[in-house]
Amino acid sequence: MQIAVCDDSALDRKIITSLLSFYFSEKAISYEIFQYENGTDLIYDVEESRWFDVIFLDIYLNGQLGIDVARRLRTLHYDGEIVFLSASSEFAVDSYDVEALSYILKPHSIEKLHRTMDRIIQKVEVNTYRVKQRSKMIRIPFHEILYVESSNSKCILHRRSGDSYVIYKRLNEIERELSDPRFLRCHQSYLVNMDCIEQADRQFRLSNGETVMIRQRNLKAIRQHYMDYLASKEIPASAP
Repeated sequence: MQIAVCDDSALDRKIITSLLSFYFSEKAISYEIFQYENGTDLIYDVEESRWFDVIFLDIYLNGQLGIDVARRLRTLHYDGEIVFLSASSEFAVDSYDVEALSYILKPHSIEKLHRTMDRIIQKVEVNTYRVKQRSKMIRIPFHEILYVESSNSKCILHRRSGDSYVIYKRLNEIERELSDPRFLRCHQSYLVNMDCIEQADRQFRLSNGETVMIRQRNLKAIRQHYMDYLASKEIPASAP
């Protein structure tokens, strides 16, 4: 999951980040948290197509109101979850106008935060990758991803269904976002889903018959990484 925490208090950001980290560790869910000390930087990143499954937004930011930041996010067609954080209930009613999921009063409570996250997890399918296509986001389950290849200044994500999606990001960034053990960077230009590999030789042959290149100077280490992954799942490997 991709999480944004926007609060002008460094201490409050640290507390929320720590509570969220504890929650995700307990649930064994992969996550990444981005911190913002003002709404302007958050809005800028969303304008630049950065996606967050949920945004924790302080009501009283330095020189800004979190409600106004949320309204701007909605005009940018951000349709993820928004959770307000505040020491006052003054804007609780207004939070409905921006379709906020929750309004949590400070001081921070681990029980309240975890209840809120449980609601979010029920709504948001974890272990999926979001791809922007025109004006909407498509959520692709990890198990549906065959491989991602780098092509000049963009990448192409290939899906088991045969569909492919152009992503205007570098492969290094996509590799970081797909922070799941099943994905292996087997070549400078390829990131492969090891659950889709049927045979490992000098290349990986995938379940749809396609092949993905392996970096030859690291061939032995990459093949061993794949074998270790299979062993961890107790799946017999198919290799020459």
